[in-house]
Amino acid sequence: MTTDSASHSDDLIWKTRPSQWLNVPTFFVVAMAVPLSVVGLPWPFSMVGLVFVLPALWSYLVVRCTRYTLTARHLRIEFGVLTRHTEEVELYRIEDTGLSAPFFLRLVGLGNLYVLGSDRSTPRILLQAVPDTESKRQQLRDQVEAARRAKGVRVIE
Repeated sequence: MTTDSASHSDDLIWKTRPSQWLNVPTFFVVAMAVPLSVVGLPWPFSMVGLVFVLPALWSYLVVRCTRYTLTARHLRIEFGVLTRHTEEVELYRIEDTGLSAPFFLRLVGLGNLYVLGSDRSTPRILLQAVPDTESKRQQLRDQVEAARRAKGVRVIE
């Protein structure tokens, strides 16, 4: 499930999470394997379906524990299940954005947002399975331009 919010607080533009639609192939395998493992197969084979449950649970948690936040100054990516990591990119360092909408994600109204920047630690960022991708991309571009004007930064190509 994706959470979108626009806040009137200091500088939050949007906050979202990737969609669990990323895990559909994993969930499909579990949905097929688990019933087959409990229909009376001999013991070693009956455990095969249950082996898929833990990776599916982990995939769910990985997606659930990822959060993308755009503020007036930063693009922040928080991720990690057991250990939390936060990557933050100053908006004035973002050089380009791109949009990708694979067929399956487009069917459910989602897309991927690519961000290329001059930041050494995170030069490429992928925001996966984000709803309303074109709107979020345009808001990001507007904030990048505003951050560049505020800092007096000019891009030389």
